[in-house]
Amino acid sequence: MRNRILILFTLPLLLLSCSESVESLIAENGDKAKSQFDQFYKCYEIAKTAAPIIKDEIKWEKDDANTTYGESNVYQIGFESFKELGEPLDIPFDGTRRREHADMAKLFNIDLSSHNEAHDYAIDPDYSYNKVESGESCANAIRHFLDAKYLLINRISVQSEPMVVGDESFVMGYVGGDVLVFDVTSAKLLGGFVVETESNDYIQVSETADIKANLDASLSHKTYRTTIEKFVDLTPSVEKGDFEF
Repeated sequence: MRNRILILFTLPLLLLSCSESVESLIAENGDKAKSQFDQFYKCYEIAKTAAPIIKDEIKWEKDDANTTYGESNVYQIGFESFKELGEPLDIPFDGTRRREHADMAKLFNIDLSSHNEAHDYAIDPDYSYNKVESGESCANAIRHFLDAKYLLINRISVQSEPMVVGDESFVMGYVGGDVLVFDVTSAKLLGGFVVETESNDYIQVSETADIKANLDASLSHKTYRTTIEKFVDLTPSVEKGDFEF
């Protein structure tokens, strides 16, 4: 199936203001950061062998999942995000927090050599991560990481990648898999849900854009939004999906 590509002019992005709270967050929370990684990797070991989710269900033991900006205790990481955090990997359709996950290891100088796993992803020469100089955006990322009570691990597989056909059309892509939901403190699997998405019928890009990259990003974002919508449906304490994990 061929679909249309709409060419648009891009608008400049506005820069976010920064504040200076990152240093204190790092200095005061080293032990907490190490504990979070320890618990995340316990969840990951379970995710490696857990059977595929066939029924959308999360057995919440507490009604305290919180997605309010600045106080979110729900954190999402793609399954492949646990591999070789020392490398700036380019993992298509990974879902979400690959970079932020790697950022925390760098910012807190956490030794994860015992968790290194082989990967078959390309090194991203344009990799950029949250740094101390990033100010408030980096501080918010750290708070999100430290405050996480629940961890979502999305095990997404690419069924077919979107492909460009000519200058103004493309073949849709499809991804599928599941998302596992864990209690971080106990590393307990609470359930999960199935995720299946396909490319939108059309995309909007600039005249000079890399169309394939935009197709990939659009499908990844749609998978991300689908994940949020399903999470909201299954979580009594969360009513709206107008948040970012």
